[in-house]
Amino acid sequence: MIRALACFAGVLAIPACTPVATQNSVIFVESSVIVQAPTGYCVDGPASKPGAGFAVIAPCASLGGTQAMPSAAAVATIQIGAANTGAVDGSETALRDFLKSNTGAALLSSSGDSSTISAVEAQAADGRVIVHFNDSAPHSLPGLQTQEWRAFKDVNGRLVTVALRGLASVPLDDSTGIWLLNAMTTGVKPVVFEAAAQTSEP
Repeated sequence: MIRALACFAGVLAIPACTPVATQNSVIFVESSVIVQAPTGYCVDGPASKPGAGFAVIAPCASLGGTQAMPSAAAVATIQIGAANTGAVDGSETALRDFLKSNTGAALLSSSGDSSTISAVEAQAADGRVIVHFNDSAPHSLPGLQTQEWRAFKDVNGRLVTVALRGLASVPLDDSTGIWLLNAMTTGVKPVVFEAAAQTSEP
């Protein structure tokens, strides 16, 4: 991920990092969940941990791909919870209100300290809760803006969390952040396994 951010930050000054094969999706076999990245975005393979239900999505160009840099550039992290952790469906309003509380703010904070969280805006929709906030605590990935967009939803009975930030040098605005978060969140869905075709012996 450090390499990706280095390429990401310098993409306007450096024509391209060393080209590598990129992938725009990853399947979490244990949970039967697939993460499909939006156009212009790819899965950061080295930084992702499918076995732990974790994926990092970044612009393909920042990962060494040959695709053009997307007009809205950001880094997203996706966490698939353990079995039976789903907590959104039917409880959207309760979760929205919780995220506005001090305890909820501590959950949102990179440091676990509610005092670092400000300007919280949360929305509850059908099967999804979205929160936009500012976090003054240092992020685990340097060089990202302090504003974050985060979404919660259930997939296959598991709680899915999608967190998104743009670069500090080229921050996302509110409308672009929510649009890109929705695109990232929509790409997290159940895997549809096609039944193997069966042939009968003559």
